[in-house]
Amino acid sequence: MLILNDLHTLINKLMNENTYPFTLSRTEYRYEFVSISDKKEVRKIVLLSQTGDIGTYNLALLDLLENGELSDISETNNDDMITVFATVIKIISDFFNKVPNSNVVFKGSDKRRQRLYRIIIGKEISEISKKFDVFGGIGDSVFFFEPNTLYEFYLIKKL
Repeated sequence: MLILNDLHTLINKLMNENTYPFTLSRTEYRYEFVSISDKKEVRKIVLLSQTGDIGTYNLALLDLLENGELSDISETNNDDMITVFATVIKIISDFFNKVPNSNVVFKGSDKRRQRLYRIIIGKEISEISKKFDVFGGIGDSVFFFEPNTLYEFYLIKKL
């Protein structure tokens, strides 16, 4: 009983002590899904992290590797690219429902992926534009997306 009384006394003392200020971070949203083929299953992570610009979140499409690390350079080769990108678009839509009036920014982790994103957005811009405004960025400038234009990054806003 003595230990319980000591613990109770300590808790009461701590409740009256000065504390450091703290915050609860709502700066990162993590979505997970599985890419499935006859060959293998790969866990995918879509990570949306707040940038230095309030209301703007960076999107990263990552593979969860067997060692638990996340990679944006691994190649899944599961022959389901369209399904993966459709899932990412659905995730972006869900994110906008959770965090209205925000922006999502992303870019490829290498030139090949950056080119792939440009091609996919260019092919699907008429469908994507029904729900989102799509921009391409060069340096600090942002422009409405134009197919076949080289951009350093892409930015999406919900209509």
